[in-house]
Amino acid sequence: MRTKIIILSIVVLLAPACGTSVSSLDEIQDRLNRNKCRMNREDLVFAIQGLEYEMDTVFTSIPQNLLDDSLLICPADSSLYVMITDGDNRRIQCSFCGDDSSF
Repeated sequence: MRTKIIILSIVVLLAPACGTSVSSLDEIQDRLNRNKCRMNREDLVFAIQGLEYEMDTVFTSIPQNLLDDSLLICPADSSLYVMITDGDNRRIQCSFCGDDSSF
């Protein structure tokens, strides 16, 4: 038991020296969440483009009934993605990270 306390004390003392603070851990988590969101958005765009090619059509909204549920939801906060159309430009937007993927 004494060995565990000593090891824990050493870890607690060394953590600030390694430059890992709570704020930097929060920044790392935020970056990971944004990357998960971006990768899922890109997969969604790829799936929509594949459906458009197969069906010879252009979607002006996300065809939710034709896609897997995991593509429709941001993995960081479980919010639904939204397709925004502006003429010929379309983008999938996430309310969590405020980013979008254009296609």
